[in-house]
Amino acid sequence: MVTDKKTTPPKAGDKQPGDISDKSMPEAAVKTTDKKAADKKTSRKAPLKTSSNGFPLLKALLILVVMGALGFAGWKGWAEWKIQLQERAGVSDSLQTDIAAIERRLGQQQQSNRQTVQQQSELISQLEDQLYSVKLRLNSQAERILQLGTASRGDWLLSEAAYLIRLANQRLQVERSTENPLAILENVDNIFVQLDDPELLPVRRALAEDIAALRMTSKIDREGIFLEVEAISGVIDDLLIVQPVSATKPATVADNETVDEQNTTLLDSFERFSQKLGQLIVVRKRQQPIEPLLTSNEQSIIQHNIYLLLEQAQSALLREEQIIYSASLEKTAGLLQRYYQLNSQSQALIERLNLLSERSVIQQLPDISGSIAAVQTMLNLRQSRISDGEQQK
Repeated sequence: MVTDKKTTPPKAGDKQPGDISDKSMPEAAVKTTDKKAADKKTSRKAPLKTSSNGFPLLKALLILVVMGALGFAGWKGWAEWKIQLQERAGVSDSLQTDIAAIERRLGQQQQSNRQTVQQQSELISQLEDQLYSVKLRLNSQAERILQLGTASRGDWLLSEAAYLIRLANQRLQVERSTENPLAILENVDNIFVQLDDPELLPVRRALAEDIAALRMTSKIDREGIFLEVEAISGVIDDLLIVQPVSATKPATVADNETVDEQNTTLLDSFERFSQKLGQLIVVRKRQQPIEPLLTSNEQSIIQHNIYLLLEQAQSALLREEQIIYSASLEKTAGLLQRYYQLNSQSQALIERLNLLSERSVIQQLPDISGSIAAVQTMLNLRQSRISDGEQQK
């Protein structure tokens, strides 16, 4: 821009360059100087006019530049604002997703907390029930200790008798024998004799019935039968299996032939021939038809079968299996009679096996639960009396 310079008017008396006084210069010279002065003024004012005409263009240009800058800045700001809005929308979506995930986690945590609380409540109820049952047991034990403290010698002996009666019943079922249970019940009867209590008469009556039932029960000698079957198994090797008859001639016959051939007649020769033939032929009676002779392998197989049958009979004897026991012994006797020579030894074994197969191996056991019920009833009666006495106190 071009700024106008302010000029101060000349003061009176000041000499300006170019000024010509009226006095010293003539009129023509004065005119000439005035014309020059006017030309200088016009020359000075001309550039001022041109500068005032170019200012609006520059101003308009500046305004356009400023408006363009403002528009670009507004467009740029609007774009950035739009980007920020999109980013804020994305952030809000992610925040909503995170919030939903957090809510799901909170729901799961609350559900697990509720389950934990429910489990803890159930556990607490179980513990309370167990504690209540323990308290009941403690109370019952305390009552029992109190009863034992007030029990007399008779109560102790009666409890011992009840224990022995239960032991006798267990021995009878496990051992399948009447000897030990009978001895135990007789010992219990001696305990009742020591007590000498009239209230124990029903118990002694039931005990006497059980003792009589044990004494009347027949005993099966399983040990004796087992050992006898084992002894029979040991003598099987001594028996002879059927063998072919030897066709060899005696030495005495061959010697006599050379002596008698010199002076014999036809009749004597025939008689001697018949005698020799009678010595060679041996007649044996058998109840079964004659079978082909056995080889050594077949003989060993028959012996092993007999051993197995005897062992099976022993096992059935111990398990009280009557059918298997009898069948095993009968098969053994049949094999001996079929494949072995029927001499006195084999006949004795066969008869003994038949007798053993007819014996019963099932032990009949009596019922001795009457004495148990009677003594338990007496114990309950005495305990009720003790508890009633404690309550009255």
